[in-house]
Parts: sequence; C-alpha cells; structure tokens
Amino acid sequence: MDKLSDVNNVAGWLPIRIYWSEGQPMVDWCQPGKERFVDSFFDETIERCLSDPFNLLFRQQTPIAVLGQRSEVSPGLDPAGFIFHMSRSGSTLISQLLAALPRNIVISEAPPIDATLRAHFKSAEVTDEQRITWLRWLLSALSQPRSGEQKLFVKFDAWHILDLPLIRRAFPRVPWIFVYRDPVEVMVSQLAHRGAHTIPGVIAPSSFGMNPDQIWTIEPEEYCARVLAALCQAALQHHGSGGLLVNYRQLPEIVWTSLAEFFGIDFSDAEVETMKDKTKRHAKNPAVVFQNDSVDKRRKATEKVLDVINTWIGPVYRELEAARLSAT
Repeated sequence: MDKLSDVNNVAGWLPIRIYWSEGQPMVDWCQPGKERFVDSFFDETIERCLSDPFNLLFRQQTPIAVLGQRSEVSPGLDPAGFIFHMSRSGSTLISQLLAALPRNIVISEAPPIDATLRAHFKSAEVTDEQRITWLRWLLSALSQPRSGEQKLFVKFDAWHILDLPLIRRAFPRVPWIFVYRDPVEVMVSQLAHRGAHTIPGVIAPSSFGMNPDQIWTIEPEEYCARVLAALCQAALQHHGSGGLLVNYRQLPEIVWTSLAEFFGIDFSDAEVETMKDKTKRHAKNPAVVFQNDSVDKRRKATEKVLDVINTWIGPVYRELEAARLSAT
C-alpha cells in the first residue's frame, strides 16, 4: 500500500493508541462518527466509539509516519491552551466546562499522548526531537474539526508537567496552566484511590527524583507525598515561561474570567450560563450532584499524612501560593 493510500484510509479517523511492534511505534485508529470528546477522560469517549461494530471490524493500524503524512495533508487546529495539574485538584472540572461548548475540542489525559511522551522509556533510541515531532503529529490528528470546532485544549496526565520543557519546545507559544489544591485534600483522595503515578513502579521513579532500588521501602504516604511534591516543584520552576497557576479554590469562576482572558477566549453570556449549569454536577461523575468535599477530606487526614505533607509538599505548596498571589 502506498503512502497516499495510507493517508486517505485514515482521513476522518482518530489515533487512539500508540504501541510498539518489532521495535517500531505503530498507531491504532478508530472512526469517531459523531462522537465528541465530552467525557471526563479520552478513553471514555473512545470506549463508546469502539462499541460501534464498524470499529470492531475495520480498525486500522499504521506506522507512526502516517501521522506525519496526515498532518501535512490536514494540519488541524493549533492548540489554544494546555492544562497541567497536581491531580485531584480541579483540572477535570476545567476540561469539562470547556468541553461543554461545541466550539471546543478538549482532549483529556489521552493514552496516545502519554505513550508519545514516554516513548524513550520504551526504546532508548528515541530522541527528544522524535518525541517532539510525534507529539506535534498526534495533536494535529486529534484536533481535526468535524463539526466546526475552533479551539483545541489538551489536559495532560499529572506526571506530564515533568515533560513541560519538551512540550514547550514542541509548542512554544501555547499558554498553559497548572492546577493545584491544598495538599491535605489531594493526599487523602490519592490514598483512598491511587492514581497511576502514586503507585510505586508504574511511572519511572527516577522521574520523581527517587532511586528505583529504594521505592519498595518507602511507605505509601511518603511515596505519594514525594511524587506530588515533584509535580508541584516542576510547575513552580517553569511557571514563568507562559504559565498561570490556578488554585482549586478559584474554581469555577476563574474559568470564564481570568482563564478566558489568559487563553484568549471571549465567552458569550449563553456559553457562560452553559458552563455554570455544568458546575452543578460532579465533573468525573455527572450523574451525581456536586458537593464540596474539602472539609470531609481534611477530617480524614491522619497524623502520618500531615507529617509527610509538612516534610515534602507543604513548603512547595506555600511557594506556589506565593508565586500565584504575586502575579495577581
């Protein structure tokens, strides 16, 4: 099959997975039909797409180079904003409010993006330049307007803030935010239901400045605290390069006020009302009415949790707050 045929065969398709075959990265594609990315996470939307018998019968796999050929034929939208976060800190609410508006494409924690950014762990031969190129190709394919969309926003996984310098090299002019929250509330949430990055060994511990040989001797509370501290430290280190710090306490109003200005969006009154209505439901479980759980989370914090927070996250959190307030 020639290159033109490859590109034509995936016109209108979405890259949903990047995997390796015989030492080379491959792309798994699916046909989205009329589905929009309105769910809390990328995989939830893709799961619905894959329930279509067409995608079960006619899934396509191509070399990653086809992503590049596709981007040349149809570049897609330039990103309007990137969302980074501490985890369990309100970033899903932001992405859900933006996704509620039909003019936006919002890609939330997409596994193909994670596979691209961590490709050098899969193969030592993958260079930073290759990862940059592949990330540009991937976002080009994910940002194809299908119903007149005008803006693309990407919410990255929590640990991707560690790759911010590389992401900024790929997209130097895209404004980005880092969303964070009182570490007591984040820690209690993580220890009740662990995210991938807070489970030892799932993400390379060296990414968080830890020795791989020592992670199994660290207690869960300390491991979680050190991971969260590393994420916050990365945001603090780089926030001056086009970044905006957002505290959970500023939500949701900041989305249609300061954040709109920062991302260069002019929301209509009707769009603001749509977003306000969206805030009545839980961002990760729209079937549930939203209830602020900050007090409940703080009540559940143990002495051990408070101790590791004071040691690892507390100082960084206070620096983030100082930096945020000094910028207002």
